[in-house]
Amino acid sequence: MAGLVFLTIGVICALIGRILLIGAAFNVSVWWGIGVLLPFGPLLFRLSYPDVAPTSRYFRLAVLPCFLGYFYFQPTGLANLRRLEVLKSSKEAAAPTEHYAMQSMAQPTAEQRRDANQREFERLNTWSQSLRLKKRDLLHSDVKGNVAYDAELAQYEAALTKATAEKQALYGSAK
Repeated sequence: MAGLVFLTIGVICALIGRILLIGAAFNVSVWWGIGVLLPFGPLLFRLSYPDVAPTSRYFRLAVLPCFLGYFYFQPTGLANLRRLEVLKSSKEAAAPTEHYAMQSMAQPTAEQRRDANQREFERLNTWSQSLRLKKRDLLHSDVKGNVAYDAELAQYEAALTKATAEKQALYGSAK
């Protein structure tokens, strides 16, 4: 209940401070009165005329302790920012111990790995043939085409090296 009282007093002080600031701005000129209603208008007005609205400053300064009092005497029915529940939840585990990604997955057998390696070599063979056709049709003066071909060739060679290493690991362990 005390938190709501502080919140109500803070909102009332903020409204009074803003009304006093708008009144002071209209006393200076109509344009300043309209300008205070725009974003950053109150800031510019207070910087330009710091001595015009001193009573507005007192009300605006009273808002801060009122809002701090609201957060200190926080009502339990209005907000989910309950201090004790946050402290209790910090002692609990952040996530369950069994995650989907951490569940034991069945490791592929040696036969499945050999089949996958064979399919990879078939894909690499098709890729090699397409690279040969691209190289045949590529002009020496086509700089961008040559750069793209070299990049694709490097990707192919990296994939071939990886597949060859996998093949040696599979068939080397079978002997």
